[in-house]
Amino acid sequence: MIELEHVVKNFHADKNNAIHAVNDVSLTINDGDIFGIIGFSGAGKSTLVRCINLLERPDSGSVRINGVEMTKLKPRELYKARTKIGMIFQQFNLMPSRTVFQNVAYPLKDMTKDEIKSKVRELLALVEIGEKENAYPSELSGGQKQRVAIARALANDPDILLCDEATSALDPQTTGAILQLLKDLNKKLGLTIVVITHEMEVVKNICRKAAVMDAGKIIESGDVFTIFSDPQHPVTRNFVRTTSNLSKIETLIKDDSPMVQLKPGELMARLVYIRADVSEPLISYASREFDIEINIILADVEIVAGAMVGGTVVIFNGPRERINRAIEYYRSKDIRVEVIKDAGA
Repeated sequence: MIELEHVVKNFHADKNNAIHAVNDVSLTINDGDIFGIIGFSGAGKSTLVRCINLLERPDSGSVRINGVEMTKLKPRELYKARTKIGMIFQQFNLMPSRTVFQNVAYPLKDMTKDEIKSKVRELLALVEIGEKENAYPSELSGGQKQRVAIARALANDPDILLCDEATSALDPQTTGAILQLLKDLNKKLGLTIVVITHEMEVVKNICRKAAVMDAGKIIESGDVFTIFSDPQHPVTRNFVRTTSNLSKIETLIKDDSPMVQLKPGELMARLVYIRADVSEPLISYASREFDIEINIILADVEIVAGAMVGGTVVIFNGPRERINRAIEYYRSKDIRVEVIKDAGA
């Protein structure tokens, strides 16, 4: 278990000006979890993850891993503790003059040549790049380089893997493959994985829990479904909008698109799922039950953490009393209803 309590890390541009990179952060990450820390550039997330393995030493606060207070360890003890914390980076950090085999073997200091050979080949097979052991980094694609970096990070059989923007330099297809690899490693090895990213798509695809950072602080945290379905902080809502097709409705309204022109009495609303077990045919049921037309303008529904997240933008047409009853029905089903335009107001 990773436990951070009131962690503070400042950087000083000069003696009069301090940058509060991490500002009183408390966080708990359970063993075997895949935990995302997300924020815009400059939010402090990369500094925070470096405080976990003390690559950045906090100015104050507590960092405990499996009950051990990392900030109180002596240099030799800290070095030993770090061997159980692997880390991968956006730019891979491979040594260009060494082969794939040599890069992965680099952390293996106390093994015989035969043990190193066996271990490296086992790791390369695990990340599905065994055929490249004699290649140099310059001969690899971005995804292959990251697989080598992951293999090297696993060389000392760590309990924790820290991923600092590990997919930011990759194309979407390769990103998906690397995220799937991380999920597989989490299952096979029981790794606790901490993912630092500015991409909500990454959190959505791999993480079970997440925290959102802004200006050095944790502004929202919880399970990924709740963060996506019912974000509380404006910064979180902005992140969620970047991954949702529903946000396009604002552009259509601004452009006065014919798609969003309302007839007298009509009402346009965004319906958003905020419960994990929504599986009923809610649009068709409400249309029949309340004898109104419900026209879908936009829809964006996907599976996050095993449940449906997203919703639809619809136009209600019919007597206002029936429309209001339909809206109340949706709210009773834990569907958030946001009125966007009302031609009957």
